[in-house]
Amino acid sequence: MRKHLIVAGIAAATLIPTFAFAQQTCEDRRNNRVAGTVVGGVLGALAGSAVAGHGDRNEGAVVGGIGGAVIGNQVTKGSGDCQHAYGYYDTNGMWHSNAVSRQSASGYYNRDGAWVEGAPNGYYDGQNRWIAANSASSAAGYYDNGGRWVPASASGYYDTDGRWVAGAASGYYDNGRWIAGPTTGRYDSNGRWMTGQADGHRDANGRWVADAQTGYYDGNGRWRAGPVMGYYDGNGRWIATSASAGAYGQQPSYGQQANYEGRSNWRDAPRDVHERTAWLEQRIQRGRDDGTLSRREAYDAMRSLNSIRQQDRSMRRHGQLRDRDEAIIQARLDDLNSRIRWARQN
Repeated sequence: MRKHLIVAGIAAATLIPTFAFAQQTCEDRRNNRVAGTVVGGVLGALAGSAVAGHGDRNEGAVVGGIGGAVIGNQVTKGSGDCQHAYGYYDTNGMWHSNAVSRQSASGYYNRDGAWVEGAPNGYYDGQNRWIAANSASSAAGYYDNGGRWVPASASGYYDTDGRWVAGAASGYYDNGRWIAGPTTGRYDSNGRWMTGQADGHRDANGRWVADAQTGYYDGNGRWRAGPVMGYYDGNGRWIATSASAGAYGQQPSYGQQANYEGRSNWRDAPRDVHERTAWLEQRIQRGRDDGTLSRREAYDAMRSLNSIRQQDRSMRRHGQLRDRDEAIIQARLDDLNSRIRWARQN
């Protein structure tokens, strides 16, 4: 009987993650361990009493409560705390900085409230998925003028006083030369850095959305004009982000001479959205016909492509796409092209 009671406490404690990952602040994450112990104990006691026989309900409640409390405590605790956190992501994927010394910081809390060792090196896309970047860890972020660590991918962040810092960047290019250091601003269409001008806006829900940039600087310091989605790491290296991030301002590059960072094979592909969509459809059909793609893979790819076409039509005004909307569509096409299992080289 005692074994069943402990199992009942453990089963009840499986409900704890709902509580464990609902926090919005670093302190809530730390204090959640206490709440997990209490809730786990209560749920375990109730479950233990229900599982026990009529003559064992008191013992069932005690043993089940102990089991639930122990599991609740373990489930909700993290291996770090706010005194060692670079910062944390809220449930919207926005970064909140934390005033800790460089020597003390050892990890951060992700948007689900889980502790992650090391500084964040990546970003959340529009589907709230974490996308790891291929940047060196030393270039994954920077310290602002207040000594707060900020991910390079964050186009804005909350400082330790809860104030929003818009248009944040780890540095900027001046005449093709990378100037490292915390700053805020954006580039104009000619690649000139406009200090203090934010490249985003608030959506209807009050969430910060970074607009598509007007271009990017490649690895040789040359300006590539055209709507782009991505960010610069701490060394000034352009990082193209995934397509779904476009809707939420995370920023793939789609200039006239686009650099896809190896994500997709667009060789000989036209630049126009309609022509590029037709090109990709033909490629899918060839893959299906020659067996490179299975019938299922081709079917799924065409469904995704038709979804992109539908979004393209809904975004057009008088037959035209705004720069930001074109960047989103191009990003989705890039994402689809990169996800298809191309076995041949064409």
